[in-house]
Amino acid sequence: MTPTLVVTNGGRRSLPQKTMQTTMYHIGDNGDEEYGIEPSYTVLSTGQYSGITNVDVPHYASNTIAFVSSTKKITDSANLLASVKTGDTIRIRGSLSNDGVYTIATGNVAGEVVTTESLVDESAGRYITICKRVSPSNNCVLDNKSGKMYRRYTTNTEKIGLLSTGLLSWYDVGTCYTLHPAAADLKITSTTKTLTIVGGAGEVGRYNVGYVLDLTGFTNASNNIPGYAIVSVTVNGADLDIVLKTGTTNPLVTESAGGSRSITLVCQSIYTYVAAMNTASHAGYTDWRIPSDMELAVLRDIEAPNALPNATAFPSFPASYVWSSTTHPPNISNAMSVYFYYGNVSYNVKTSVFCGAFLRG
Repeated sequence: MTPTLVVTNGGRRSLPQKTMQTTMYHIGDNGDEEYGIEPSYTVLSTGQYSGITNVDVPHYASNTIAFVSSTKKITDSANLLASVKTGDTIRIRGSLSNDGVYTIATGNVAGEVVTTESLVDESAGRYITICKRVSPSNNCVLDNKSGKMYRRYTTNTEKIGLLSTGLLSWYDVGTCYTLHPAAADLKITSTTKTLTIVGGAGEVGRYNVGYVLDLTGFTNASNNIPGYAIVSVTVNGADLDIVLKTGTTNPLVTESAGGSRSITLVCQSIYTYVAAMNTASHAGYTDWRIPSDMELAVLRDIEAPNALPNATAFPSFPASYVWSSTTHPPNISNAMSVYFYYGNVSYNVKTSVFCGAFLRG
């Protein structure tokens, strides 16, 4: 009798899945045998799983952005608007008079884009965030064997990322934009997980729940680890208190104000995307995450002409690389991905752009 391996995952009992491979050439060896259990999925598409959710993903932030009412132009003296494309839907945040949602009538130009909707004249100077708005389907897929829930569609059909083709980096310091220039006014209180901008109450419009921040210049290395997401933003007298979501491995460490410290906004990243999903309560949930390499690889159909997952459960899945959350062990500049045409689990530099998949549980 072949023993069945039971794996405990967060209190759930789950079983290793089959590869679905039926062509065997190792006669008499364990290549004959199919370990695990047949995959089984339930497509969820009614009730809370029907319709769409608007997800606003930070794309670019700067204090060089202005608005011109007569021409419906958003201009940028830094000339970094070329990645805002014609047909994109954007969400402006941090503007005095133009916070809102706009459709790009003419894009692809470094110095300016033209909106369909009207604008109010506003000079540059405030820190403005341009988010790309996407509206993914709320459809989900329940893996009946593991109990985990996958989002049914990846980002490959969405107007998101540098080229609005659904491709995002794992993490790229080149697409992290300044929200708070280096100064001696930042402090951290570990017990409350609070980043305080001393005297920074006037900066409240720069920060929103779900933004993912990079902090620099702190003495303790844990405070400078990329990717702390904002939980809440509160004006506290003259100060601004920003509560951050932290992990257990690298918690924040208390530091008084001092030094030369800055805040940048992580943009065009799969982590920025999933944080925006959770802020928007995509399909009614706020605990979405990026799958590990094995949670992604288990979707492959190895016996098919390509390794794309079950087409009924996962239509429109890309026959290309999809990011996992797993860092490449020998080199933390790389992360693991799954190439769904050939089925191989690979690794790529984190600045590469691939589509994202998401799950919960």
